[in-house]
Amino acid sequence: MTRLTQRQIRPFIITFIILSICFSLLILPTPRVFAENTDRQEDAPLHYTALGDSIPNGYCAEGTSELISYPSLIAEDLQTLNQTRTTLAQHTKNGLTTTKLNETFLTQPEVQESLSDADIITLTIGANDLMNEFKKVSREILGSKTRYHTADEALLALQEGISANPLLLVDVITAITGWDYDSFEKQWILAVETIHNYRKPNSQMVVTTIYNPVENADLPDTLNSVVKNLITKMNEIIYEHAEEYNYHAVDLLNSGIAEHTQSDGLHPDQQGQELIRNLIEASLNMQIVQIDESTNEISDQEAALARERIAAQKKAAKLREKKARQKRIFQICLFAGGFLLISLTVTDICRKRKMNR
Repeated sequence: MTRLTQRQIRPFIITFIILSICFSLLILPTPRVFAENTDRQEDAPLHYTALGDSIPNGYCAEGTSELISYPSLIAEDLQTLNQTRTTLAQHTKNGLTTTKLNETFLTQPEVQESLSDADIITLTIGANDLMNEFKKVSREILGSKTRYHTADEALLALQEGISANPLLLVDVITAITGWDYDSFEKQWILAVETIHNYRKPNSQMVVTTIYNPVENADLPDTLNSVVKNLITKMNEIIYEHAEEYNYHAVDLLNSGIAEHTQSDGLHPDQQGQELIRNLIEASLNMQIVQIDESTNEISDQEAALARERIAAQKKAAKLREKKARQKRIFQICLFAGGFLLISLTVTDICRKRKMNR
């Protein structure tokens, strides 16, 4: 049996180190992001500030009756659980992008004051950055001067264009994959940094990631894969800065929310809004005020039911995180195995060449 040299063993050592580091990072429990707010004055109201686009704004597509947005649902639960008056400052707007959030909303003294008072802050933004790119691509690829008012119109035009000329699919994919991620990251950092500078030290902040707004659209599989990859990269930017700016990112991409959208296939219906509410509440410490003994039995019962629902959501969220962690470990093991195989192959080739000299 041939004795392995130090050079031949080196790939094994490198692979072992990589696997050890990755495994250690993945199995470590997620650190508690939020501390309990012990600086609140007794009898002071709770303040909740919601920022974002049409999703927290409660957009209703044509034919959809008015719905209750997730910020209103969360505010109601906060009041029920804490039996304390809760104010909701909702700075949301249909079609809002990260750039517009920075240029218009976050420069307003009213919004800045709202952030400094807030016990809880939520942010949903980024989908319109992507959808505006679809509008731009649609106009450029189709050679159209049409000003699409909604992303749905742009998607429909793309579908019709690709059906008439399948070769356009290549141009669409090339254009989408060439999107400027650096620009989105710059605007995202500016937004969360501004919010971070105004918020209270003990406030809780939750942001939602971007789900696939075209998942229900009748697009070619290749284009769907490109879009999902693009959204994944945008979400990676959101996750990457969570620790630095002390916020918790809630995953919407894998939440199944695409099954709960309105007739436009893009915006959440009432069940979708409630799903987002549940996911956000699962990552928050909703019991901000410690209640001694209440004489209001109805409030107590409602609060108990809300606590049970949130506890169930927290349990489900932990299970999802565990499954996601196991999936990442499996993917890293596959990668490491492939890396090891390549290393051994290269080592063997080098050894044979050396023997043949």
